[in-house]
Amino acid sequence: MKEEAITPRQKQAVALTPRQKQLALAKKRRQNWRRQVQNRVNKNEIPNPCRCSFVVFDLEGAGFLEEDITEIAAIRVSASGDILDIYQQLVKPITKLNRRVVAITGITEDMLADKPKLSDVLDEFFAFVGDSIVLGHDIGYNDIMNINMACRRFHRKDLFLPRFLDTERIAKRLLPTQTGGKFGLDALMKYYNLQAEGEHRALADCYSAWALYRSLLREYESKKEEL
Repeated sequence: MKEEAITPRQKQAVALTPRQKQLALAKKRRQNWRRQVQNRVNKNEIPNPCRCSFVVFDLEGAGFLEEDITEIAAIRVSASGDILDIYQQLVKPITKLNRRVVAITGITEDMLADKPKLSDVLDEFFAFVGDSIVLGHDIGYNDIMNINMACRRFHRKDLFLPRFLDTERIAKRLLPTQTGGKFGLDALMKYYNLQAEGEHRALADCYSAWALYRSLLREYESKKEEL
């Protein structure tokens, strides 16, 4: 009887230790969970810019785990463009800080040593956002999901599923070729000749995303008038 050929994947599975198999299974479960929640998040996207009230928010992370958040900042903005309230909180991480992250943000481990853990901060942030629309750059895939991954880590039953405006997704629809395929926050700020306020921190990035959104909204409304 001819023996069936063993695939490379099967050979790898045979070679795995019980601990490695456990970690591989946990990774697969995490990926599947993330994919399912991402689909739920996407359903709440507002695809086109509009004049409305919202909460701009941004996160900074330690750099190794997407849910290891080191700073949360948010700005509540009225439909007329007035700042109503500001939230900003540094968070003690669960891992070491990535050196590149330290260089970019200026956030150090000493700054975070006495700060509250994320598990103690999430309720404050959720209370600040309430049922508002949220706005930010690339928040649909990153920031919103980072918070949801944190909810999973802390075994919270509630998820963060707000209606949202994502300036990166909006820019990709509105400016498909104009930016040379560059849709990062810095690239789009440069495209619109906008200046960032302060260092690369969560609150500064909130102001940048808000400024970018205003430019995208004006361009969107201008194009609608031309039709």
